Amino acid sequence: MRRQALENIAQVWRKKQLLKIETDDALGKYNLSRTAQDIFIYIAATNKTNISDIRQNNYFSDRSFSTVKRAVLELKHIKLIKTTQDTVDKRIAWLTPVGGA
Repeated sequence: MRRQALENIAQVWRKKQLLKIETDDALGKYNLSRTAQDIFIYIAATNKTNISDIRQNNYFSDRSFSTVKRAVLELKHIKLIKTTQDTVDKRIAWLTPVGGA
């Protein structure tokens, strides 16, 4: 492997460590599963999404629909996110963050 590639991987690792520390600081008190943490961050970053959008994102491709749904219910239960029914298509529930975690 090229030296530059190894340096890039090392940089990515350091960033992952920092992000984990920041995530744990912000969400650690909720004792969330890793999937629920990832989904909360995704919802906060997109500001409005739904379970189908989450499931179709490449990052969540290894997670089943039921796993994503369980994580969303976990987040709703502790009131980190809320759902709003779409005004046109009543089958769609939009997920948004409630406020500062």
